[in-house]
Formats: sequence, structure tokens, C-alpha cells
Amino acid sequence: MFKFIALILLIIVIAGGVAWYSAQSLPSWFDESVSQEDVTIEHLSEEIRRQGVAKFLGAKFSDVLDGSVAFNETEFNAILLASLKADTDGQKLLSVSDAVKAFIQDDEIELTAIINLDKLEKVEPKAREAVEKFDRIFPFLNDSRVALTVYGTPVARNGNIAIRDDFHIKVGAIPISNESLRALGAQVERANTTDLELKYLALQSINLKKGEIEFGVLPRF
Repeated sequence: MFKFIALILLIIVIAGGVAWYSAQSLPSWFDESVSQEDVTIEHLSEEIRRQGVAKFLGAKFSDVLDGSVAFNETEFNAILLASLKADTDGQKLLSVSDAVKAFIQDDEIELTAIINLDKLEKVEPKAREAVEKFDRIFPFLNDSRVALTVYGTPVARNGNIAIRDDFHIKVGAIPISNESLRALGAQVERANTTDLELKYLALQSINLKKGEIEFGVLPRF
């Protein structure tokens, strides 16, 4: 994950002709003042961690036992946050991010991390050179933050959630295609062996519709 983030920063350095404003563009939903939705997501994620599957899922527990359960964006973000907190690499991502949020579209998931470059270079020394170059080219970056968004098709793998290797990304307002990532040497095939265990759910299948994600599941106690 951290080598990948460092590569993204170097890509921006190479593409130095792009306006700095585009690179430093942060999404409209990100605001340091905590929104009610963020409070709800954080609260739900803690409830998931404390209560266990039956109490958290409540009325949905019967759906889990029947093998299919759907979540709206707020519920999914809460489960995702709880799962990242319980995962070693997820903890590293959270430690260098000021915010992480997922959006559910008709055919893909958008996952945006607001990467704090100051935090990144403290946690991952190998990223320091890239961060220094980034700061020299974009000296007016918003508080050393950059939005990194991954757009991908979610799949169930080994009972966990993963994405296909045909994903593409955006850094700030700068889109970078899958083909460009491959041409620049990014090992996008690693997506085929990377997944995240969702708390208390063993996934069998994933279906999307805008604003909602449906899992074919087995309970994971």
C-alpha cells in the first residue's frame, strides 16, 4: 500500500505540467468540522467492534442467516471503518489519512483516502523523497493533504472483499487510467491477491446498485 502511494506521488512529480490546483483539489465532502454523518459512521463502527454481529445487525441478522444482506452507504462505511481498524494494513492506511470514505455506484465502489503527507513520511520513510519532490512542485498544497481515490469493481475473494485489477485512480482532480498505471510500472495485478476481511461477514458474492451494496454471506462469529 505504501509503495503504491509513493508511486502515485512520483507520478504527479513526473506530470509536473499539470496545474497544482488540480492535484491539491480536495473533495467537497471533506471538512475538518465533523459532520453528523461522520459521527454516525464512527459511532456505528465502534458499535460493531463492541457488540458483535447479532446486536449490530439487529433486524438484518435474519437476512444474514438467510444468506443475503444489503447495506446503505452509511452502514457500509461503518463496517469498512471497523474492518480497517481490525486489519494491520488497514490501520496503517488510517494512520496516514485524515479521512477515508466509500461511495457506492451502480457498477463500482469509490474509495477515497485524504492522505496527509506529513503523516505519511513519518510512517513510511521510503515515501519521504516522493513527498519532498511533491512539496517542491506544489508548494501551496492544502495543509499537505492530497485526495487519492480508487475506483474499482468489488468482488468476493476468500470470504473477504476485494477489487478487480482493472481499477483506475484519481489524485486530487487528476485521473490516471489503469493503462497509465501499468505503463508507469505499478503492479496493479497485486489487487488479485489483496483483500479485506469484513467484520463478522464471510462474503460469497457482491452486487451493487447506487447507494446500496448487497452481499451473499455466511455469518462469521
